[in-house]
Parts: sequence; structure tokens; C-alpha cells
Amino acid sequence: MKILHFITSLGSGGAEGMLYRLIKSSDRSVQHCVICLNKGGKYVDFLKRLEVDVLVVNLKFISSINGLLKIYNFSRSKKKQGFSIITSWLHHADLISWFIKIICGYDGLVWNIRNTKLQRSNFSLKNWLMLKTLSLMSYVGVNKIISCSENAGAFHKKLGYKKDYFPIIPNGYFIDSSLKLNNSIKKFEGIYKILIVARWHPMKDFENLFQALDLFKYSKVNFHLTIAGHNTGSDNQELKKLIQKYSMTELCTLLGEVKNIDNIYMKSHVTVLSSAYGEAFPNVLAESMMNYTPCISTDVGDAAEILSNIGFVVPIGDFKALTDALIKFYQLLVNNNDIYLDKCLKGYDRVLNNYNIYRISELYYNVWNEIKV
Repeated sequence: MKILHFITSLGSGGAEGMLYRLIKSSDRSVQHCVICLNKGGKYVDFLKRLEVDVLVVNLKFISSINGLLKIYNFSRSKKKQGFSIITSWLHHADLISWFIKIICGYDGLVWNIRNTKLQRSNFSLKNWLMLKTLSLMSYVGVNKIISCSENAGAFHKKLGYKKDYFPIIPNGYFIDSSLKLNNSIKKFEGIYKILIVARWHPMKDFENLFQALDLFKYSKVNFHLTIAGHNTGSDNQELKKLIQKYSMTELCTLLGEVKNIDNIYMKSHVTVLSSAYGEAFPNVLAESMMNYTPCISTDVGDAAEILSNIGFVVPIGDFKALTDALIKFYQLLVNNNDIYLDKCLKGYDRVLNNYNIYRISELYYNVWNEIKV
């Protein structure tokens, strides 16, 4: 089986990371190649180390004809090499992959839904029209539409996407089954260690988190916030102004993008996701739990399902509720450490049992195999 993937970029991102993990975990009988529509990123080198053929188009409006020709020629050559199924990731990739499937005569096309509602800076008439166009196109030439979350699937069905073939396949992760919980790291030793892992973007709603922490100060608890993610380093002046606005300079560490984020998760007491919109299957929640760190999240995407009975889910934009959740975890950490440690263990088990990449890759294989048959 040979699969051609279309993706918008190969930089740091949830879809990009999931594509890489899917390819790395695939059965040897499956061969992959990738077309990256925009500029590349860290996953280009990662994929090439797996001996995956990657075309980075860097598609721009002024050179769109040349870029589209590159895509066509690469896709046609891969079709001649036996690649028969296209899998696309994100809306722009869905659009171009549809035309390539028709023009080059590929046997199957699988779209991947990776986000939920368009709101705030994500919303525009252009984006809405594109989604409505895609919803009409989904009835012709699209064999399957995979969604990484129930929430995202429901939203796109309401937009008019074809409902007949809409499997829900969550994200998957490489999990160290030998990793053990170090109880001593999870004890309170005078500082409540809070973590947020998020790129600097309006959808992540950093202000909501800082409002919650500003209120949390009145609890007289010593705490420290660690911030990690793309464009969250000390050179981000907007982020530094936000920190100063809430008098948090001495209470924050800015790490920026971190290569070994697992160690950061492990040393934290709680991970917070304060997003306002756009999340489908929030990776940070699963990544945190597979490193024995429980989470608090706003009610975005499938956060409630991921954290069910383990973490706390609060309404979007409700900083008071977020503060209350931070206090509850602190009280468990200090006064009921056994219950807190049990949540750490249950979070790890949930990811191990439900979001193991090898199990998830089998689900993708089954979708491709149905088309091939």
C-alpha cells in the first residue's frame, strides 16, 4: 500500500506531529510520501530520516502556477510508482488534493479534519466560503473524511460535509510503557508548579490564564508558571507586556519552543490549556498525562472526553472557574497527595490504553485498506 499525503506545512503543529508519528509507526508494508504546500519545518528532516520522499512547494500567490505544476508533476510520478491513495491534512490541503485526485486518477482520497469552529481571527468570509465549497466537494471523489475529534466532526457535518463516511480517529502518541511515576517529583515542596505549553496565538487565550493567576494570588499560595511553545521566548515583547500587566515577571519562566518537552511536563504539578477556540483534539492534554501530569482545560474540542474524571474542564473565558480549578488541584497536591498521585497514574493509563500511536495507525490502515479493496 502506498499513500501520498498533502499537508499545509511541516513546522511545529498538531497535524504535522501526528502525520510524522503516523508514518513512523506504520507497518513496513505501507509506503508514504509527502507534499508540503507551504514552507517546510522541523518535520521535513525527520521524515527524510525515515526515507520518506518529501516535496516542499512553498506555494505563494505570485508563483502559484509554478508551484501547482510541481505538485502535479510530483503526484503524477508517484501515481506511476504505484501510489494509489491520497490523504490530506487541513483544509487547504483538502482542496488541492481533491483536484489532484481527479486529474491524476488516484483510486482514493481521504480528508483529515483537524480543527473546530472558525472564530475571531480565524474567521473570514474567505475561509467560510472555502469550507462551504469543500462541503459540496465532499460528495464527489472523497472516499472518507477522518476527524480527530467528535467535536470537529459534528461541526463539519453541520456545515454540510458528507456524513456517510466520517470515522473518528483521535491523535496517537509514542508512549514509554516502562516509564514510572516518580512520587517525589510530584510532592509539594513550597512552590506550586504550573505549566502551559502553547504557541503564541489569540486562540490560546493567554490573557484568560493570566487573569486566573492574578486572582489566584489572593490565595497566598507560592506558585510559578512555566511557559513553553513556539514564539513564547523572552524575545516576545507582547507576551512580556502581558506578564508585566499582571505583575508576574518574577513568577514566570519563558522557555520558548522546547525539544524535550516531556521532562518539563514531568516536573510540573499541573498543565493548563486556556484556549478560547480552534482546538479539536488538544495534543498538550494527552502529552501531559502520558508524563504523569494532570490537566486543567477550557471546554474546547474533545477536552472533556480526554480529561473525563481525571482533570478539570472549565467554561471558555471563565477565569474565575480556572482559578477555582487551580485551587482544587493545589488542595489535592498538598492535603490529599494520594488522590493527586492517583490522577497522575490514571492519566497515564488513559493515554496508554486509548491513544497509543500503534493502535491509532491501525485505524488509519483500516480506512486505507477499505478503499483499496
